[in-house]
Amino acid sequence: MVACSNEQKSNSKIAIFKPNYKKTLDSIVPKLMAEYLAPAVGVGIIKDGKIEFVKVYGENQKGHKAPQNTIFNIASITKPVVTAAILKLVAHGDWDLDEPLFHYWTDPDVADDAYAKLITTRNCLSHTTGFKNWRWDEEDGKLKFNFKPGTKFQYSGEGMEYLRHAVESKFKMGLEKIVDSLVFKPLKMKDAKMGWLADKDTARFAKWYDTRGNLHPINYKITRINAADDMLLTVNDLLLFGNAIMDRKVVDGELYDEMVKPQSAINGKLNQGLGWVVYDKLSNGEYIINHDGGDPGVITTMILFPKNKNGIVIFINSDNGASITNNIVKTIINNGMEVIEGLHWDTKIPDVIEVNNSILKKYVGTYNTNHNFPIEIYLENGSLFTDSPVFPKVKLIPMAKDEFYPLPFELYFKFIEENNKMKLQFLSSDKKVELEGLKE
Repeated sequence: MVACSNEQKSNSKIAIFKPNYKKTLDSIVPKLMAEYLAPAVGVGIIKDGKIEFVKVYGENQKGHKAPQNTIFNIASITKPVVTAAILKLVAHGDWDLDEPLFHYWTDPDVADDAYAKLITTRNCLSHTTGFKNWRWDEEDGKLKFNFKPGTKFQYSGEGMEYLRHAVESKFKMGLEKIVDSLVFKPLKMKDAKMGWLADKDTARFAKWYDTRGNLHPINYKITRINAADDMLLTVNDLLLFGNAIMDRKVVDGELYDEMVKPQSAINGKLNQGLGWVVYDKLSNGEYIINHDGGDPGVITTMILFPKNKNGIVIFINSDNGASITNNIVKTIINNGMEVIEGLHWDTKIPDVIEVNNSILKKYVGTYNTNHNFPIEIYLENGSLFTDSPVFPKVKLIPMAKDEFYPLPFELYFKFIEENNKMKLQFLSSDKKVELEGLKE
């Protein structure tokens, strides 16, 4: 267990943020926005239990200066907020973490499967239901078990939605009303909402932009409640929530310890708690609870350091947001690279090597991929970058003369010269080829 009841009594201070981080943010964020074509970036900082910094840079909609109370879609950070409401029901004695959910609801797709009798709230919050992320990830588009519930980790929005149906069935009330009464209102998260905005608030909404800075041609209006996605709120709203989590005003005592205890292993060093990713191997003695979010035109992150009540939230309305987020983290957090490595890499971030420009130039060009979209590789200031209508813009960091990685995640780009042709391979963390393309 990473937390204990004496945690709040600790007198040791751990310096999370670098000195002058506010000036640093004002300097680097506009540059990153220009480099990665992101219209708006919202950043919030909690330091020693107090909200110390809230700022939204840029334009929430093209031609419209972003107000400081810009409303963002936070994507999957919805999950820990919903988790907090569920755990409050548990704390009040109105819900049970380990009661089978079939007592209240069973999805018709799995009604004839014996595993449906095993699913509990703990499975849903720890991503051990056995479901894929979404049922449309299955070939037939139907929900099904990939393994016995409770036996291993597999990230699943379907699990959160399964839980929503069960809760709504028992309480005869929409989840949005439960979350509003147990989380939003008590914490004074005045702009937080599950569902779409009132007309008067739509001008504050951060619309979604693609890899090249163009408005996504999709409908932003949230038409249904989802326990895993699409919650709307401001930077300040999420800071209020994060501070209350660390201050144990939402969940406390043994239930807080249960929330941050490893419930399932994501990889060899990273664990899933209840609603939160948990990383407890920082060299400074801190531990992290974290959740990220990503949808078309939406990148969000929330990283909390509960021992001394510090945290950061970052919202970006661009497909290129991950590169901005990680640049911010590595620049203003004292052990930022260690945080990035802990949260996003199964292994160690490779050492950077020098690659001669003459070699880099060989890789420059447009690659037609087997996924029917092009990726352009271009050289700028001695570094390779990607450009594509659908693939996020990332800087490629050399780990070998023919192999590169982007900082945000453990992914690899490999260049292979065959028959006087240059081939690009995009590899997953286990070096499996996910995509490849041939240079024109």
